[in-house]
Amino acid sequence: MAIPNRDSKQRNKRGSIITFAVILALTLVVLGSGFIFFVLFMGGQKETKNAVDAGILNAGKQAIDKISVPLAGGPLSPFADITTDRAANYLMGDGQINLRRVNRMWGKAMLIAINAAAMQSEGNVGSGASNAQSAFNEAQQVSDTLAQKLMTQQNLHSFFQDVAGQNSIRMLGNGVQIKVKSGTGWETSLLDRGCESNLVLNGSPPFFNLPPGYTLPNNYFTKCTRPNPPAEAANLYFLKGYTPLTVGGKTFWQVPFKFDDKPHLVARSTFDANTMKNQPLNWNFAVPNAFSGEGEAIKSGPQGEKATSWMLTNPREPFQMAMPHSFVKIHVDENKSHWFYYPGGPPPLPDTEFGIAQTYGYTTETQNSSMPAGGLLCATVSAFNVLLGTDVVGRSLDGLIFGMPEGNTTAVENYLTNRCNEMLSVTGRSASKSDMHNALSNPVTIGSLIAGVRDFYLYSPDGQTLKCIPAPQTIAEPWLAAIIANTPDGTEKKVIDEASMPAPIFFVPTVVPDPFCSPKLALGWGLWKKDVAWQPGTGYNGCLGQVRVKRWTNVHVLGVSSFP
Repeated sequence: MAIPNRDSKQRNKRGSIITFAVILALTLVVLGSGFIFFVLFMGGQKETKNAVDAGILNAGKQAIDKISVPLAGGPLSPFADITTDRAANYLMGDGQINLRRVNRMWGKAMLIAINAAAMQSEGNVGSGASNAQSAFNEAQQVSDTLAQKLMTQQNLHSFFQDVAGQNSIRMLGNGVQIKVKSGTGWETSLLDRGCESNLVLNGSPPFFNLPPGYTLPNNYFTKCTRPNPPAEAANLYFLKGYTPLTVGGKTFWQVPFKFDDKPHLVARSTFDANTMKNQPLNWNFAVPNAFSGEGEAIKSGPQGEKATSWMLTNPREPFQMAMPHSFVKIHVDENKSHWFYYPGGPPPLPDTEFGIAQTYGYTTETQNSSMPAGGLLCATVSAFNVLLGTDVVGRSLDGLIFGMPEGNTTAVENYLTNRCNEMLSVTGRSASKSDMHNALSNPVTIGSLIAGVRDFYLYSPDGQTLKCIPAPQTIAEPWLAAIIANTPDGTEKKVIDEASMPAPIFFVPTVVPDPFCSPKLALGWGLWKKDVAWQPGTGYNGCLGQVRVKRWTNVHVLGVSSFP
């Protein structure tokens, strides 16, 4: 029997070990290659997702300002004054509406409608209702056009590509780049329904410095809805977004933008739940505030990795609901003196106005009047050198409107204070009655009245203060000078009707008695009178209303003669 060779056994063992080692090495190489491929795949997927996230965030941010539509009415549009990105009333707009400004447009249209509704309730709406409808129609047309442009994915592609294409996708190989993947991955959504828009109401509930007697429904506004709201928002109230706001039978809208909330990514479930198809909104062309986008990693040939991202945008800039380029006109009628005589005898017998009313200015002057048979048994009764003008001399516009004789000035004060607030565009700024009175007390108006100026304009030069200037000075405000010829679209009504008070006018008239008679009584006195009329305007053409002041003096001349 042959004995196995020990060397042969050793060689067989070594061969088995080598074979096993080779197989193990190959297995490790395969596993290692697979692991590396897996790592590269996962890394490439993450890089793709990061690039797409960055791309859609940029697209949403750029959409705020760079996707815009022109106003339908062009430079003459009632919304031309809100096509700026700063609350400074002296600025001229560029005529474009975008996501940053769309709520300002809807807000101004709503404010015009609120003015018209208040005018309607008082019976002096005039053409204000039709102007409010025109403003609404233009706002809706422009808003619809903007919404459709924002929902057209091609308008976002370049913004997406600008950032997504710059991101590194090295784990998928050299030269790999993210490209837009057109299709169903690009959608819009309507998030944060019922939260605040970026439009701030002037003042506090329930009246918000709106027209006297007008109250905004409680479900139309909200405070900041963010958890732990920023301190700057503590005292602000906002119109609600994606909530129907009905005024005068017309429905106005706002896009929600939480106060100072940064544009950010959102979950797909949140995005999808708020799309128009999944949760319809009764706004046919709702302006979206959220966007999704899809990209794919491509080198050449077939597509590589792809990813979809969803984001909520926000301009992070609040505006106050206002009409920046607006004004109230103050017109002062010529002062008149009316002369009354008592041909039948002293009061309570009736007086008779005689002669043509005379005009007096804003400095004192003397006037004369004489009436044949102007007193009982008098051939003539005459008033000489009667001092007039003391009711207006040295008075500002505020004194002319609210000064003696006062009458019930409350309504005028409320109308003017409301309209002053509608001019203020700086967030959180309100005008008090004192602010209004101070503006009308501008000393410049005193000299202008003496110089013969009769038209003045109350406006806000900067969106936070008030100013009243005579007509010739409006040339310094180009936007104001361009619209001062516009008149209120409401109808005029008297709010102070013949306020009266005794005037410091006392004199002794000259009495020429009838033949065979002699003077028995000669007495002269005066009464100051005032009318104030208010003609409201919706602000559609920039004119928020007109105050017309009429002042006059009734001079009473009493002469009585008798037989000896």
